[in-house]
Amino acid sequence: MTIQNMKYCLFILLLFVMSCCYQEKTSQHALSVPSNNVSLKTLELINLSSRPVEKPAVIYRSSDLGMSWSSFAQGIPQEATISGIKQEGNKVYVITDYHGVFVASDGQDNWTSLNLKQLKGLDINCIEVLANNIIIGTLRNGILLSNDGGLSWNPPNENINSPIRALIKSEDKLYVGTDSGIFESVDLGNTWSHAFGQLQILGFTSLNRKLYAATQNGALVCTGDASNWKSIYDGDALHDIGNDGTYIYAMTIGEQLLKTKNDGASWENAQNGITRPPNFYTNEIQHFGNDIFSAQWIGIYHSSDNGNNWKILKGLPHSMAFSTLEITDYGIIAGISMR
Repeated sequence: MTIQNMKYCLFILLLFVMSCCYQEKTSQHALSVPSNNVSLKTLELINLSSRPVEKPAVIYRSSDLGMSWSSFAQGIPQEATISGIKQEGNKVYVITDYHGVFVASDGQDNWTSLNLKQLKGLDINCIEVLANNIIIGTLRNGILLSNDGGLSWNPPNENINSPIRALIKSEDKLYVGTDSGIFESVDLGNTWSHAFGQLQILGFTSLNRKLYAATQNGALVCTGDASNWKSIYDGDALHDIGNDGTYIYAMTIGEQLLKTKNDGASWENAQNGITRPPNFYTNEIQHFGNDIFSAQWIGIYHSSDNGNNWKILKGLPHSMAFSTLEITDYGIIAGISMR
């Protein structure tokens, strides 16, 4: 075969390969183009799937007992996580992990940071507010106090050298839960004295002039002297403890949600209707009259029959973990802990 013939054969082969590739590409394109029977709605879904998904807000609020929710986080960094909410007068305060303390007035969605320079980077776990006196508990820096509404922060005269987990005001005293037991203060947190135990205290609630505590070993109740606590549940560690005006709720780590109305003489399971991933637990419970709300690892749940039955509330981002919630004069406010 001459060189000229060889070139001719190669040219014919090249044309054949190019023709095959074009036909294959054309066929694939025809498959990807929708026919006239495909609805506009389907096309819109295809286009929407390529759009960036809007990130969930840090805080949500409901003004109709959980029937509908809207973002309530203007001014709070998108990456913040909420660890506590507290109302005092016309102000609502939220504390965050590592992003400081924020305040909003008169129910307006406009949060202002309270001296972020002093608080940035601190892991803040709990808050109490008494007029212009704000007390916060941190993981590594003990107690911090502000007597000017959050403009400045200082440690107390006698600080607590232990991680702070919970704060509550009961009668004329402040109580703090730590990794080294319960401490109390009678002077707005300026001095603290050890009141009970050496175990980890993770939460407080009060009902009928009794104070209850969640611990690493179960639940405690105090009916008088703060040094006189007794166990009412020791079956599992508790993440937190709450009440609905009638029952005390133990938010256990492994035994689901439990409730008692006789200080632990008997406990009832209160998990019915709450679906949860294995080994996850209720984060917080608050109530408004007979309506009870629980912050869960997935969503917010509602019960109107003392926790016998729960239903998840609609209108919130799917599969979001809510760490805290509070019933305020401006609605139910719930904060996200994980995304």
